Amino acid sequence: MMRAIFAIGLLVASLGVTFAQTQPQPPPLVIERIDITEYGIYTADTDNSSAAPGTASGTVDQLSGIALVQSTTAVPARLGVGFGFRYKIVGKPNAVVSLKNVTHVPAPGMRNPETGNVTLTNIFLQDRKVGGEFYRLYRFTNAWEIVPGLWTLELWYGDRKLLSQGFLIKKQ
Repeated sequence: MMRAIFAIGLLVASLGVTFAQTQPQPPPLVIERIDITEYGIYTADTDNSSAAPGTASGTVDQLSGIALVQSTTAVPARLGVGFGFRYKIVGKPNAVVSLKNVTHVPAPGMRNPETGNVTLTNIFLQDRKVGGEFYRLYRFTNAWEIVPGLWTLELWYGDRKLLSQGFLIKKQ
């Protein structure tokens, strides 16, 4: 009887090892982390705009001539003001990844007068090269976008939130 129990135990253990060996392994780590290299209020030129259905305005701007004006997390609630951060992706060099850019807007949210839609969260994707430095900015281009309170800019890779930075938008 003991031999039978021992034999069954060995059989179950060997099946467990075989099962573990045949399970798919997680993909190799492409992004270790994202580091903020600077943050605050920025100026920039708009080169072009592209469609971004997950955003309040329906577009995102491609910017150039980006310059840090002031390193702060307190941002004046004014038309034309841009805020955010510059970041570096640390991980497997030269890999190209799709990052999800998430912007959380405080209540009551932004109400687009053209569509009537109220937005509390903007989401759009951008391809980025690991090892590179990039900007994650938000600029008030329409008066209806200006909502005082705590805004949060996030970067996600798949289901991993890699970075979150808050900015307090203040009436002056």
